[in-house]
Amino acid sequence: MAHPSQPPRRLRRLLVRAAVRAGFTLIELMIAVVIGAFVVSALYALFVGQMRQFMYQDLQMEMHQNMRLGMDILTRTVRMAGYGTGSPDGAYTDGVFGDGGDNNAALSSIISYDGTGPNGADAITVVSMDPALVFDTYETSPPPCGSTSLTVVPSVNDQQSKLEQLSNGELLLCVDYAGIGHFTSYLWSMDGAPDAANGVVSIASGSTYADFETACPSTSNLPMIMTCSRAEVATFYIDANDSDGVGSGSADHPVLMMDLDFQSPDDDDIPVVDNVEDFQVAYCLKPAGATTDCADGGPDWSDTIPAGSAKDVYMVRLSLVVRSSRPDLSGDYQGAPLSVENNAPSATPDHYYRQLLTTRVAVRNLRLQANL
Repeated sequence: MAHPSQPPRRLRRLLVRAAVRAGFTLIELMIAVVIGAFVVSALYALFVGQMRQFMYQDLQMEMHQNMRLGMDILTRTVRMAGYGTGSPDGAYTDGVFGDGGDNNAALSSIISYDGTGPNGADAITVVSMDPALVFDTYETSPPPCGSTSLTVVPSVNDQQSKLEQLSNGELLLCVDYAGIGHFTSYLWSMDGAPDAANGVVSIASGSTYADFETACPSTSNLPMIMTCSRAEVATFYIDANDSDGVGSGSADHPVLMMDLDFQSPDDDDIPVVDNVEDFQVAYCLKPAGATTDCADGGPDWSDTIPAGSAKDVYMVRLSLVVRSSRPDLSGDYQGAPLSVENNAPSATPDHYYRQLLTTRVAVRNLRLQANL
């Protein structure tokens, strides 16, 4: 007789058989697999989409940062063009880098190069004086034009510490503000480190330069007092050539470079910003007595500065095209080089992202001198 708390024997057999036969049918398994595949596919698509969006935002942020950095350096430099320079035209410097030929041409405060770089990119040279290291020379007698040294009073206006920041081979720019009717400025290369304690700055004589001889002939002399500072002669250009062994740029990795010695590209040039594909410059010219508002698209803009017209540069328009460091991974984005100013590169898609930034800079020092 079965225990009252246990089910009957027949019922127990049925329960055991049911437990043995418990499980999923093939159709149920197939339905579960299909549902699971849909869920996993949806999650994977969401993951891939999020990763692509993250990488896109990362590339956009990288381009934005590069563009802002490059434009900030360019605008700061161009805005200072002509500071500490002077001449009858108000925009030239005699001495080092002047034209030693028959033209006797002095170094312009702004020099244009239209379409000389890779893919038709422009370049620009800007000359100015370092405003942080300004000091005055003081001579007890007029120094000859071929002088190889300048004298400074170290104890005045902390000039000794300023001289201590100058070094051999750097450029020295001095301007004579006492000229009648105009200023005259001279550019030398320092011949050895300055003797800061005694206030002596050794310079390489500029007498071998025709433009220097014109401004300061051997029968004349330099001013007894001049305002001087380290000269900033900066040339900006695009390096996209990895076969010349100079610079860090290549066709796949174009770089905005800065040359501080006004020579052809060499090993001491400084990389400024990565992945700058194009650099375009335009100039608004305002000759004496002319009126212009430098409106974009107006007739006053030029892609170059005509010879002898550096004094007429009223405003500079700078354009940077920054490219992403890698193309779109999916290959779906049909990116292509942009057309900027007079540069119209190929429209063949290469799947790179690009950003364009254009700004106008008033060349305040030349504008001031032009109105004197």
